[in-house]
Amino acid sequence: MHTIFVHVLIILTSIVSKNDTIQSRTEKKPNVIVFIADDFGYGSTNIYGAQEELIKTPNVNKLAKEGVKFTNAYTTGSVCTPTRYALMTGQYSWRTNLKKGVVNMNDPALIDVKRKTLPKYMQSLGYKTAMVGKWHLGFKVKKFNNLLGNIYPAPTDYGLDYSFALPNNLDDGHKVYIENNKIYGLRSDKISPYGKSFYGKQYKGYDAPQRVTEQVTDDLTNKSIEWMKSLDKDQPFFLYYAAAAVHHPIVPSPQMRGKSNAGAYGDFIQDIDRSLGDLIAFLEERGIRENTIIIFASDNGGDIPKKKDVMPENFAINKGLQINGDYKGDKHTIWDGGFRIPFIVNYPKKIKGDQTSNVTISTVDIYGFLADYVGNDKGLDLEDAPDSYSFKKAVLKPNQFYERPPLVHRDAQGRKAIRFEGWKFIEEKNKDTKRKMNAEMLFSLTKDKKESTNLAKTEIAVVDKAKTYLTKIIEKSSKEIWKNN
Repeated sequence: MHTIFVHVLIILTSIVSKNDTIQSRTEKKPNVIVFIADDFGYGSTNIYGAQEELIKTPNVNKLAKEGVKFTNAYTTGSVCTPTRYALMTGQYSWRTNLKKGVVNMNDPALIDVKRKTLPKYMQSLGYKTAMVGKWHLGFKVKKFNNLLGNIYPAPTDYGLDYSFALPNNLDDGHKVYIENNKIYGLRSDKISPYGKSFYGKQYKGYDAPQRVTEQVTDDLTNKSIEWMKSLDKDQPFFLYYAAAAVHHPIVPSPQMRGKSNAGAYGDFIQDIDRSLGDLIAFLEERGIRENTIIIFASDNGGDIPKKKDVMPENFAINKGLQINGDYKGDKHTIWDGGFRIPFIVNYPKKIKGDQTSNVTISTVDIYGFLADYVGNDKGLDLEDAPDSYSFKKAVLKPNQFYERPPLVHRDAQGRKAIRFEGWKFIEEKNKDTKRKMNAEMLFSLTKDKKESTNLAKTEIAVVDKAKTYLTKIIEKSSKEIWKNN
């Protein structure tokens, strides 16, 4: 009798196992939206400390309450291009010829078209892919009017089925959108005057519809929804939404103007929140919200202009808004105010909400996370996403600590810092930097989050360790060094 029972149990277990396997094979892949705000500092939402009396960010708040909020998340650069490059490739931008600064309006494309980008990887998993918003990774052009005709390489040459892009910044000289590989709405190859730019300078541009800065947020949101609406409901998609706000010029939409108590800058922050809310509302209306992963982050810390009491950012600060929380520095700098960002992962179907993680992660890790979580690293070789690590463990078990391998930052001037084991080491000024801050620096981030006390002369062993780590990472990819992490 016992033998019969055992045989029956084995058969039933086998059936269950097979059914589980079949179910896992047939389970619909989650949709993915990576929402990257521009120059959006750590302290610029309520959920990260901004006072509701000044600004209101209900959609970001809800996203965090129903997902995992990271308090120790960073970018790889304190300016735009490095983060965008790292997101697309899983690699530090300083491994390219971009050692400092950003890609300028007429610079060639920074990413090799042969590279296995994140969108290409997602395509290999059966995803439809799109990018809407700020590109800022260069086009292969040498002069202003070289964007006429078919553009190559365009965003669609990097694994994107669709793109609707600002070539550079909100206020770039092109003043047009690029849809797929052409100027959006281009009527002819004539260059004609269009009056004055936002800053009052006479502008000559393409014979195409000109971007209206106050409408860009709505344009990008609407294009994103149009594209998602064009897809079959059962088709998994990957959308990289690169917002133009809150990068200067500060131009909130007409419907948000005057809605905050922090001036135009506060209104612009609320535009970001409204855009996120519109995307979520569409997902809910379509019945796909539960099966959509949303990652919300920023490309670097907030900008704090030096012209006190003049710029909208300073007005907001004087009202009490701590754009970068209580962290030192801002955009461009080597300090944490330039790198620390809000970072939220939300996936109603699988990820438990109302959780906080203090594990160190970075925007360069988004590639690694999606490859691990969605694709089980399918098709990834060691050279793919070489500096990207999955934070899947931190999402599924936020209360459990694990140590990310050392993370490298670089500021606008090309100076590098490395973060590891609760320390932050900043290298000496190198030939690519122009700042007067020459000395190497070391800070204990567990005791000194404001980076006020330089311990480089007393913690010699830690400095040596930091230099060794940094040298190794510069010479080899991170994954070559820490293969088992």
